[in-house]
Amino acid sequence: MIKKIRRIISALLILIPLLGFSQVDIKISIDNQQDSVFHFFKYKGTNTFIVDTLKMENGIIRIKQKTKLPEGIYLLTNGKNVPLTEILIGTKQKFSLTINDLDDLNSAKVKGAQETEIYFRLMAKVRQYDMHIAALENEKGYFPENVRKIDSLKQDLTQFEKSLKIKKKDAFINLVINSLQRNSLADYWNNFQFNDARILTYPLIDKKLETYFDALSVDAMTINEEIDKIITKAGDCEEVRDYLIWYFYRKYYSPKYMNLDDVYIHLVNEYFLKLEMKNVSETIKDLMKERANYLENLKLGAKFPEIGNLYSIDAGYITVIFYDKTCQKCAQEGRILEEIKARHPEMIIFPVEINSTNIKNLLTMYDIQTTPLIYVLDRQKHIIAKRIKAEQVELVLNMD
Repeated sequence: MIKKIRRIISALLILIPLLGFSQVDIKISIDNQQDSVFHFFKYKGTNTFIVDTLKMENGIIRIKQKTKLPEGIYLLTNGKNVPLTEILIGTKQKFSLTINDLDDLNSAKVKGAQETEIYFRLMAKVRQYDMHIAALENEKGYFPENVRKIDSLKQDLTQFEKSLKIKKKDAFINLVINSLQRNSLADYWNNFQFNDARILTYPLIDKKLETYFDALSVDAMTINEEIDKIITKAGDCEEVRDYLIWYFYRKYYSPKYMNLDDVYIHLVNEYFLKLEMKNVSETIKDLMKERANYLENLKLGAKFPEIGNLYSIDAGYITVIFYDKTCQKCAQEGRILEEIKARHPEMIIFPVEINSTNIKNLLTMYDIQTTPLIYVLDRQKHIIAKRIKAEQVELVLNMD
């Protein structure tokens, strides 16, 4: 028994000094830096959050702490928050980084962290190839053979990226490399690991989502199907799942195209109202549900909700404009509508002033995010266009 106690005490004596050791010790040297204070940020998608404020001493910016940093890509800025460089932090968090020229990532030298060293090599090559590809893209109209050259460069870059992968299967650098793949729309998300929260630690996810969804047909049903597929890919990773849901919510809250209200309605009904999500209270859910219900009545083809004497008007077209009398843009749009009316006597302008007595009901019922807001109705008061500029009204009249 005494021997056992002695062994325990001996083990504790060995561990006690280790408790004071730093898990993180990163020394960064960057040439030609005048600032003495620097900031270290982490990413969540395109958003950044400060991790630490650092000081330069004897030419070294040092990150030192007892607890390990979560794996991810971090951003180092100067004291004025001007970005200097991104740094991949993997499992090895005791290393040195020297950068001679911030414009040349090949000048970055890393000692003590293989993944970080690979990341700088990777980004240097990606930057070089992207510049070359962009130059060829600009001259594609004059030199058709550039299409073949671009494809060849992309294939070379993909092969180079794959060659940088390391044997450790779940290594963060491998996740980054997989996420960079340049696939066609049909297999765009192959190997993109939505079920790994580390995918959120750099801005690429937002850029890829933007590119992909902007390339889809402008059809709410198609977009909803793709949203469902992608959210399903997150699996049990609630952090990524919730990030995706909020990303789509922001993107389609006020979409570029007027026929996509069903996307917002789908997101609210299928996700926000059905799932337990952080920072989504019952009050927030009620507000979302209320807006989704009003949008059902404001979709293209829906009969415009009664307002004033609108339904008594008999005209080929009615252009409803919600305006604020203090809004200069509203007055400008109103003048353009009057010019269009002079050319299209079959159209009636129906102005609705927003004031202190009606603002609460109007903003909600007619989904007024800003003024001016224009709806175009047919004779039966069905919505044929919405959220368009005054000069676009004539195009709608000519096309209908």
